[in-house]
Amino acid sequence: MRQTRSFNSTRCRAWAVVVAAAVLAACTSAHESPDFHRHRLSQLAEPFDRKDVLYFDVTLDPAYPDNDPVAEATRMQWLSVWLEKRKMCPAGFDIVERRPFDMLEHNPARHDIRYEVKCRTGPAP
Repeated sequence: MRQTRSFNSTRCRAWAVVVAAAVLAACTSAHESPDFHRHRLSQLAEPFDRKDVLYFDVTLDPAYPDNDPVAEATRMQWLSVWLEKRKMCPAGFDIVERRPFDMLEHNPARHDIRYEVKCRTGPAP
């Protein structure tokens, strides 16, 4: 009887280790997802006072620094994905302005750069 109890206890511990390893692996892989970085470092907003543009706000990061062509291409990919997921700008978009946030500007998420984005009109390409 004692041997059976010990066997069940060992089995439970083994399952606990397997479950813990699976949870840790899932958490690790979530941080490697491109969507994780897109959500963590950017957002798309529709301003209340302007209906002709969208705001794409980004936070600079050591992996995605300012004035880096690869990081900028990644940010443009993030913008494309945001627009696609929200079914906005089917004919494409243009960046009207790219600028750093002003110190006194409303910026609760503490982003570093704001892009003003204008949707193109016409049929989707």
